Amino acid sequence: MPELDLRAFQLEMKPIPERVKEALARGVRRDSDPLGLVQAPRLLDPGYLPVEDGVERHPEGMLVVSVRTEMPGVTGEMIDWWFGWHLTSSERYRLWHPKAHLKATVKEDRSHLPGYRERYVGNVSYVDEYIGAELMKLSIEFADPGVYGLTADGLARANVGTAVCARTAFRGTPLAVGHLIHLIRHVEGGCEMRSRFWLGDVRVRLPVLGGALSRLANLPPVRRRVMPDRLGLELLVHCAEEMNHLARFLPALYRQANGSGAARAIGAGGSGG
Repeated sequence: MPELDLRAFQLEMKPIPERVKEALARGVRRDSDPLGLVQAPRLLDPGYLPVEDGVERHPEGMLVVSVRTEMPGVTGEMIDWWFGWHLTSSERYRLWHPKAHLKATVKEDRSHLPGYRERYVGNVSYVDEYIGAELMKLSIEFADPGVYGLTADGLARANVGTAVCARTAFRGTPLAVGHLIHLIRHVEGGCEMRSRFWLGDVRVRLPVLGGALSRLANLPPVRRRVMPDRLGLELLVHCAEEMNHLARFLPALYRQANGSGAARAIGAGGSGG
């Protein structure tokens, strides 16, 4: 299949939603009860959690960043396709955030696989991107949702089309530093993405000394130093920018890439993965 002409999808970015601006102005919350990583299955409960947009400091030192993105016309299948499709090309990756995304490569090009999820789950994306003014070089290690207690049955009961889950690490270092979940819940007219980032769950991947260093790195004062408030607030903005931007062009891009047959399959409840 010939490469798509992406010029039609190179859009100017729009301001983030007002509710995200309000969350940013509120700063890092220390008066809330943030969702712990082991509590991730609570994302499958009906309704919403107390904080859907904002940054919270967990008593154990981790930062929890939450962003909700309304995505009219988007489905879980489209999200799975996007995460498998964009990994192999910096040009595709830059569509997502033209101002902050620079470069993307992938551990294993699985573009030939028929299932959308097969292309990224268990794979690793290596990206260069700005979070605020800081250039980050990251490894994003995509995992099955079941690792976080999000079972297939649970996702189906919660009307969730897909959940994109990953462990994040600083590329070129032995430090894994966080986790992310983008939960795609179907709503009338499309879906909503409920994103969660847990920053500060550190694993030092070194032989012999790794365990001891990991225990030291996960002490609350060390976590607060490694993951400052500023980083959480900047990630709040970055996620709101990139996900709202993605929602604007993804339905048209998906249809162009996959043809009318794929659109009919989605309309009938079919899955690409």
